[in-house]
Amino acid sequence: MELRQYQTEAIENIRATMQAGVRRLVVQAPTGAGKTRLSSAIVQMAQDKGNRVAFVVPAISLIDQTVEAFYADGVRGIGVIQANHAMTNWAQPIQVCSIQSVARRGWPDAKLYIFDECHRIFQAQKDFLSDPARANMPVIGLSATPWTKGLGKYFESLLVVASPQELIDQGYLSPFRVFATGHPDLRNVKTVAGDYHEGELSTAMQQGELTADIVRTYCEKWDKGKTLCFGVDCAQHCPRPPQAGAFPSRASPPRAIRVRATVG
Repeated sequence: MELRQYQTEAIENIRATMQAGVRRLVVQAPTGAGKTRLSSAIVQMAQDKGNRVAFVVPAISLIDQTVEAFYADGVRGIGVIQANHAMTNWAQPIQVCSIQSVARRGWPDAKLYIFDECHRIFQAQKDFLSDPARANMPVIGLSATPWTKGLGKYFESLLVVASPQELIDQGYLSPFRVFATGHPDLRNVKTVAGDYHEGELSTAMQQGELTADIVRTYCEKWDKGKTLCFGVDCAQHCPRPPQAGAFPSRASPPRAIRVRATVG
């Protein structure tokens, strides 16, 4: 598979770090940097050496997405550990696992474990990483935002693949400007495995004053062309306040979008 230069360098740095004795490594890369492509390359190299790999995801929605991405990159020999998935086959050398199923059924045998979105660390992963019997087992954590409190207790080292600005300069990410509206009050919103509780976050983000300010800021700063609006659970909530000069919603149908507590 074809890799970008910074992805190739990242693989070389991961290999060097592991060879130096690090067994718990977090690899940080911005959204859009191609962490899944990077994972495909790592998985393929491990498989070429005859090693089994367990790729662990924090949400069921990421199972098929990961399998499809691996297949698109030429990775084969994939099994899935998630409920009664059609691709369940523990004999396959590459296992794509939901952490919920692993917590109930146990960990598959592997020579390398990759924790996707490792800032969302679950108790089963903490127990795995703390187990003295697994102290020499290589684990790579992937995240764009590895700032969850206490994450450093379970991982030894951090490797930054590239910064957002570096990827913008190289033409892989679009340049952007940020305009901030009113700040939501999230003091009473609980966090679950590193993410805000989606229902409570939705309630906090739908306060009339906040949504009105979002619309008003949009009209003042842009107010032209098409606009993509990301919300906690439904973009259609945003344009409702009539006092803000609301405009007709042309949003896509409601779709769940998670907002990480670590991003703030």
